[in-house]
Amino acid sequence: MKRIAALALLALALASCGGGDEASRNVTKIRAANPDSDRLKTLSPLMQRLTLLRAIRQTSHRCHRVVAGAYQQYYRDMEMWVALCDDGKHWSIFIAGNSDVQVRDCSQHAQLGLPVCRPVVPPPPDPNDPAQNPQEGASANAFATNSTGN
Repeated sequence: MKRIAALALLALALASCGGGDEASRNVTKIRAANPDSDRLKTLSPLMQRLTLLRAIRQTSHRCHRVVAGAYQQYYRDMEMWVALCDDGKHWSIFIAGNSDVQVRDCSQHAQLGLPVCRPVVPPPPDPNDPAQNPQEGASANAFATNSTGN
């Protein structure tokens, strides 16, 4: 009698373990903390672009300058950022909770089964930045050398 009861309990335990979809089961999803991505979110846009540029370069990819970057989404325990380089190429930067970084070319996401990168739009040019307006910077430098008497 005890064997039958033990087998019945075992059968009930096994029956309750699998099957069914997530909606029918009580599933708790846990999102891992990601302090590096959280810090990146608090930085100024300039510092975000520099950080994304460093991640791209340290993974042996080419990018002269990141002109825009943005947080996109949480994906498989990683935070996904997208960066636009000055050559028009979009890169995705995945930051894991343990500070590991992966960089992927956005044009290869479909082939790799990754989320589609949402394009990042560069900000309008800053009229006060001589790097973005070389003609104004050159005339300002010419004025500065002429006004000193050189």
